[in-house]
Amino acid sequence: MQNLSLDEIIANIKQGICFEASYNDDFFIKIQEYTPYVCTAIHAGSRMRSDLKDLCLLSENERYYEEDPHTDTFIQSMPLTLIGNDSRYEYDLNRDESSCIYDEAWGKKVWKRELTADERNTSLEKHRNFYKVVRALVEKLEEMYGASVVYDIHSYNYKRHKVSYLFNIGIENIEIKRYNPQVSFWKKELMDIKVKKFSNDVSVNHIFYGRGYLLKFVKEEFNDTLVLATEVKKVFMDELTGQPFPLVIQSIAKGLKNAIIKNSQHYINTKSNFDVKRRNSLLHGGLQPELVKLDNDLYRLAKNFEVLGFVNPLNIEQEKKKFFKSKFTVNPEFRYRPLTIDPHVFKSKMYKLDVDQLEDVHIRQVYIDIIRSYTDKVDLLNTLGTENFLYNSLRYFGEPSTQDIANATFLLYCDELPQFENEAFIDSKLVQETFKAEGKRYGFDFKVQEVSHIPSDALVINSKKTLLLKKGAKFTQTRLNALLNHEIGVHMVTTMNAQDQPLKFLSLGLPRNTYTQEGLAIMSELLSGSLSIKRLKELALRVLAVNSLTRGNDFKTTYEWLKDEHKVESEKLFYLVTRVYRGGGFTKDYLYLKGFRKVLEMQDRGVKLDNLFLGKTTHTHLTILNELVDRGILNAPKYKCNSFENRVEMDPILKYLTNSLK
Repeated sequence: MQNLSLDEIIANIKQGICFEASYNDDFFIKIQEYTPYVCTAIHAGSRMRSDLKDLCLLSENERYYEEDPHTDTFIQSMPLTLIGNDSRYEYDLNRDESSCIYDEAWGKKVWKRELTADERNTSLEKHRNFYKVVRALVEKLEEMYGASVVYDIHSYNYKRHKVSYLFNIGIENIEIKRYNPQVSFWKKELMDIKVKKFSNDVSVNHIFYGRGYLLKFVKEEFNDTLVLATEVKKVFMDELTGQPFPLVIQSIAKGLKNAIIKNSQHYINTKSNFDVKRRNSLLHGGLQPELVKLDNDLYRLAKNFEVLGFVNPLNIEQEKKKFFKSKFTVNPEFRYRPLTIDPHVFKSKMYKLDVDQLEDVHIRQVYIDIIRSYTDKVDLLNTLGTENFLYNSLRYFGEPSTQDIANATFLLYCDELPQFENEAFIDSKLVQETFKAEGKRYGFDFKVQEVSHIPSDALVINSKKTLLLKKGAKFTQTRLNALLNHEIGVHMVTTMNAQDQPLKFLSLGLPRNTYTQEGLAIMSELLSGSLSIKRLKELALRVLAVNSLTRGNDFKTTYEWLKDEHKVESEKLFYLVTRVYRGGGFTKDYLYLKGFRKVLEMQDRGVKLDNLFLGKTTHTHLTILNELVDRGILNAPKYKCNSFENRVEMDPILKYLTNSLK
């Protein structure tokens, strides 16, 4: 971080220049955008100049106890912050000049001797300089927006109090008649913050009353800026030892980010003539250089990592012949490609990626999730062909719930729709030509290859922009239409949209994206009018096959049970069971039906699904994806799925069946 003089900092503010700087390490200022709000953590620092440190009677731990560590982390995601770096024991920024240097604090004498005039003046000058910057900054914000709000974030030790609250708002010095709706809105937003293992409660004027100097200074100097002095209970650390709890810190930071943005939008829209239509516009829209570097480093590591490339057996057709020859009595013995990576080295490199340098707490979490996902997938592949593969698959993909099994069983009682019965098969050359024509209609350039080593009829390989078709597979017109809308309309669309992004993480994929992506793909089949009952039954059988696997049944047992119970054609069933038993037990196939149900449910709730087509996304990350598009960090989807844009009228029986899924 650059070091600027006080005059340079104030000049930058007056000219509206965005910058990040330190003033002699006394305080840090970050202005990525001139937003109508500023976040401060004036007690976050612990630094004390060396000549005073030798004079201080209090140990570093004693001082740390009364300081507000990690409050700077709480507001790190915000675009305009002012952080105090010096200890409040050197000079307290939340007291006026006459009382900002302690002689005694919390019943303890602070100094070995009385400070000299020069020593006191040095501290007072630091105090004055900080408030010169506060004055310039708030003046600029009121000039730009007509009104602004300051989030004055602190923390407090709670064990010495009989009753304590997770958040406390001090309003004693606020014009409550004027600002009561805004204070109430802020309280509501704080109440919505969820911190695991801690109940959330918010008090007003309990223990702390908002008597600090920052609030008083801004109130006296400005007419249209509200200061919300907010204390956070130190549940995020051991207040006695200083040991931090990183996950709690991150949870509070995420909650405060959302609360600050929502509250700022409400405040500005009610207290100024400036209209904030999208709250995410109140966040920084630029690409942080550290973010771009991390994204590139992650992509270089993982870009050629395709799980299915290793999990799909090399000898499916040979083992099929043996299995049928044995009259279904001998389990297939599948062979797999050897791993081309060293799992230990790969994981080591993943964990060395420096996610901590990312300021935004939600963006940081996205990359943490992806890194964890890839290390889990490496553990999965490291056990390929062994019984441990199943346990790692369960850890990553999970297993069918009771409701998943009930949905699958329900679908298997249904008869095929008349329009899908007795369809003729299409020539294989025409199938390839149709896929290429559909890709051309979208404006896509990709390869189409026939292969024999995949258990599915078609498969998109994202990293190679290649569509694989199973050699010898037979397609009716309905099945072909379904695959066009499934493979091209969703999987190829998301592949191409991901390549259109300034960040590459969506090409790699978010964790467990199968759940959402396959849900979208089945939904695409439905909306295009090409989802048959036979197809729904196939998805249902996958759920039952995975359930049979997880109950300890081997390949031949599951095969014979499904064949006897549900009268499935032998060859089709072999490929279906192979999908589930490949690798040693690959449980992901139950997610197709589960994901379809999830997408149906989201659509019924009116959730806008567009940004799920940005790349290999998940519905659990939709909120942050929407935010990144709003901020201009990600591009809106360039390519749209045709079936979602041009929906055909749904068959009433299909409508009933899909609405019946729970």
